Amino acid sequence: MGQLIMLGTLFGLIILIFGLVLYFDPDARRGKTTSEDQSR
Repeated sequence: MGQLIMLGTLFGLIILIFGLVLYFDPDARRGKTTSEDQSR
């Protein structure tokens, strides 16, 4: 049972961090096109 709790917490934190990154960094949401355009 402890393994399920640990895995659930791990995946929950990953999803939470991923969601926060997308929320605070709109450029990450659009994909590679914007970053490629900026580098050229």
